Amino acid sequence: MASGRKLALAVAAILIGLFTLLKFKGSSTSWNKESVVEIFKNLSDQLGNWAIPVYVAVHTVSLSLCLPYAVFFEAGASILFGFFPALLCVFSAKVLGASLSFWIGRLILVLC
Repeated sequence: MASGRKLALAVAAILIGLFTLLKFKGSSTSWNKESVVEIFKNLSDQLGNWAIPVYVAVHTVSLSLCLPYAVFFEAGASILFGFFPALLCVFSAKVLGASLSFWIGRLILVLC
């Protein structure tokens, strides 16, 4: 159980670092959309078969923590994986995110 938490924290830290790096690497006023899409496509190609499970895990965490950029994950899924695999990824991430959010709320209620 503790290793799962460490993995989730590591993935979240990597994503935050990646987004920060991309933000400050590009122009100071806005993102270069084509380069960001290209970076994520290359990352998806490098992960191979693990791209979809990693996407679902990261999107699940972003949904359960109510992070504001979860909408971009949903839009980016169809660009990375195609329509039908993206539909399955987003649906499974939403179900897992709702479950994780419930258990986080229940844990907080029990601890208080």
